[in-house]
Amino acid sequence: MKRRQISPAALPTIGQPFAGGFYAGRIYFDGAEYALIDAGRDFETSAHWWDHDGPRPRIRGATHRFDGMANTLAMSAEGCTIATKVLGMNIRGTWGWHIPSIEELNVMRGNLLQLEGWDYRNRTGSNAAPQAFVGAVDYWSSTQKENAATAWCLHMLPWCVPDSNWVSACKGIRPVKVLQIKADAFVHEPVSDSPVTAQVELQGLTASPAVAEVLGQFINEDTGRFYGRTDDLLAQLAIIAGEARP
Repeated sequence: MKRRQISPAALPTIGQPFAGGFYAGRIYFDGAEYALIDAGRDFETSAHWWDHDGPRPRIRGATHRFDGMANTLAMSAEGCTIATKVLGMNIRGTWGWHIPSIEELNVMRGNLLQLEGWDYRNRTGSNAAPQAFVGAVDYWSSTQKENAATAWCLHMLPWCVPDSNWVSACKGIRPVKVLQIKADAFVHEPVSDSPVTAQVELQGLTASPAVAEVLGQFINEDTGRFYGRTDDLLAQLAIIAGEARP
């Protein structure tokens, strides 16, 4: 599924409104980095991971630990009611929401609970912050445990770790979405402790009439000797380089 890409410069600080929700942090999977966005408490609900009678399902396509969208699509294809509902949500005028994977829930727990609006100590009905985790304590992820009819879940408390439970249980559902961060924004030379040496592009330098004219002012053609001040020569060349830039 093709996702919209954004520049890292467009990312706000953790917890600030962004792309129809609240920015929760970065998550890396499948060779790319993504911005994770939390829908907030207004779109939180409680639901069964699987609400149909009969054997509990083992959905092979819903075992991704990071890619919650892939999990949610697989769940919906198998007839999961809550997955289909979340995929069809329009939240604050935006689309593309899914049930978070277990690692997406981990990012939210690790980052958002540090902020006052999401603070676990304010888990009361009087906390009107649009971000707060007050409707539920235990949240479903979209990640099903491999080779088992259970799914991973997480208590949204600072000291908690993922656990698994039968998919027939009812827990909190917190819609999220991700936007891919442009990969070329992070392309750079390998880091080292060696002194940094400036690399100058000299292609076409000797063929430039402007450069040849400047050099003629400082170098005697017959003797090859340099006359004048080096600073003056560099200043003249810098002017040419500046004019040549697109």
